[in-house]
Amino acid sequence: MRVPDNLQEQKTEIRALMKKIRAGLPESLRHTHSRLILGHLAGLDEVISAKNVFIYISHGSEVDTHAVIRRLLDEGKSLAIPKIINADRMISVPFTTWNDLKPDVMEILTAGTNIPYSGPLDIAIAPGLGFTIAGGRIGFGRGYYDRWFKTNIVKSRIALAFEAQLIEQLPVGVNDVPVDIIVTEKRVIRVITGR
Repeated sequence: MRVPDNLQEQKTEIRALMKKIRAGLPESLRHTHSRLILGHLAGLDEVISAKNVFIYISHGSEVDTHAVIRRLLDEGKSLAIPKIINADRMISVPFTTWNDLKPDVMEILTAGTNIPYSGPLDIAIAPGLGFTIAGGRIGFGRGYYDRWFKTNIVKSRIALAFEAQLIEQLPVGVNDVPVDIIVTEKRVIRVITGR
């Protein structure tokens, strides 16, 4: 097997592998695992104490966040969700009701408004294709979350992932921002970072 010789090639190959692995999980298993992940997430001190939460709206084979969002709203937390503005920029916008959402160009539900969320955010709950137990994260390659993490300081960056998405090593570049906590159906991984 040929070893890719540069970072982008390595990332492209890992993304293809992780997409295949995640998409290969049966829908019933993803549903069951998503419920277990919600249970672990809801018990985190960081989530319990958070007043303002940034969270993605799940799409396709991602860990389902719809029940998470409903629970956070029921608990009276203020929510913000991602909104892609252009090829380089993602902002956080307020989320109050599912009725305000519509599919964006990638068919992902998002708010119709471009008015940014105005308050501080305590935690950010992010998606990804693959993760290491050291907090490494690989997404779809557009860099939206890495750029957002660099300009939006939160107390904890939390990733939701199926155990099958954990990988021993990931190619990491200088612009890749690690997560602090990874929640899977089996465990909560707390990453020791230098920040």
